[in-house]
Amino acid sequence: MSTIKALDLGQLPVEAINRTLNMELNAGSVKISAAAQVHAKSRHADDFGRCFPYLVQIIANPLYVRDDFRNDGKIELVGNPVGLEEWLLVAVTISLDANGCYNVVSFYPISEGKVIKRRESSHLRRLI
Repeated sequence: MSTIKALDLGQLPVEAINRTLNMELNAGSVKISAAAQVHAKSRHADDFGRCFPYLVQIIANPLYVRDDFRNDGKIELVGNPVGLEEWLLVAVTISLDANGCYNVVSFYPISEGKVIKRRESSHLRRLI
């Protein structure tokens, strides 16, 4: 029986996010807790295994970002990672925790249609 452990997923690209969304995020790494992994696996069981390996890729180099206006305190990083035939959304907190880290709260694939719709409505913005 394996134990799920928190993982460090690398640095959040705060300079690009700050420029794109006019925020003032501090430098910090992104973690995914064991609880967040269990949550994602239970909410998106079919997608968990195929999407989980691409989290680092999306966090390091998202194509799009949006302020998750429906869930205060979170942003969404979106990309189309090499090796996954779908777009992937990774929801991340925008406040550093007690350990100086940002946290993944959820991740799941989204359709190209949703990406296009959110981009056309200016909710999803290309990182600059």
